[in-house]
Amino acid sequence: MTIDTFIGWDIGGAHLKLAVVDKSGMINKAMQFPSPLWLGMKYLEQALDSAAQHIPSEGKVIHVITMTAELVDIFYDRRAGVLQLVSRFTQRFGNHVKVYAGRSGLLDPSSVETHAEEISSANWYATANYAASQLADGILLDVGSTTTDIIPFKSGSCCQRGSTDQERLQYNELVYTGIIRTPVMAIVDRVPYKGEWQSLMAECFSTMADIYRLTGELNENDDMMVPPDGAAKTPDASRKRLARMLGTDAGEGGNLSDWRQVALFIAEKQLQQITQALFHVLSNKTMTDHTPLIGAGCGRFLVKKLAHRTGHPYKDFAELLDVGNAFQMAAASCAPAVSIAQIARRGL
Repeated sequence: MTIDTFIGWDIGGAHLKLAVVDKSGMINKAMQFPSPLWLGMKYLEQALDSAAQHIPSEGKVIHVITMTAELVDIFYDRRAGVLQLVSRFTQRFGNHVKVYAGRSGLLDPSSVETHAEEISSANWYATANYAASQLADGILLDVGSTTTDIIPFKSGSCCQRGSTDQERLQYNELVYTGIIRTPVMAIVDRVPYKGEWQSLMAECFSTMADIYRLTGELNENDDMMVPPDGAAKTPDASRKRLARMLGTDAGEGGNLSDWRQVALFIAEKQLQQITQALFHVLSNKTMTDHTPLIGAGCGRFLVKKLAHRTGHPYKDFAELLDVGNAFQMAAASCAPAVSIAQIARRGL
């Protein structure tokens, strides 16, 4: 029987991402749902309940899953996380589930036990391989809520050095920084403030979502997390949270424009982290000055800045997709989910 719809699932520790792709390759939906899995599996179930409303009820449907959520500390280890997450999806969707295992491709759930390490955090490999199928050469930078992936590909094949998270961290192909959940204290330990260098508190009073809200670059649809203080997601509330990092109150540090300057400094420091990692990857001499940077994820506006600074051409991941305007931006933010659905469409 012909498969009518391919559902790509990217199971993250903070978000569940969904892509609905028909047999022609058209992306009909791309969405994400909050799923703070560190608080318990019930949050994944709630996200699945919300997402299930967008799955077509007619025709043959295949569900393809990739993940990073196995890293969440409610699981004994990554292997246990992989097994439990796959089990939850097979309980819900039966024998209509395939699991993405990187170089080993798409597997039946019955093969998970012997391929758990390859399944673990393989979503980046799906995105890079899809991009490599659309462009001969490039460097994919997927800047998400929590992490940044930097994956070079050449002649249609990935040429990264690392495979596991540990290796990719070592080679700067995985940078643990993102535009939503990363605590400000992970980016800087001091900022310019009232003409002096001001040390920051080692407290998670504020995250990068506050910073990009103050710089005006945050798409509020991408921020699905509750702020550290549980308060509002407004520039004024972000200013208050940032002020706490400096041991003061917002009103003592000047107006909103003054705090925006502090935020711009912190944003620049995060961009420098990613820039340094990119130059490390570029130092392998596998790419040229004309190799495009492909921006994916909710933080791909940073990739545009990187392309401008380094002189590389920029291409948005959305340009590689067959998708209507309604879901174009969402599809680029849900790149792994879109990619595994397309990989399944070509391989099943």
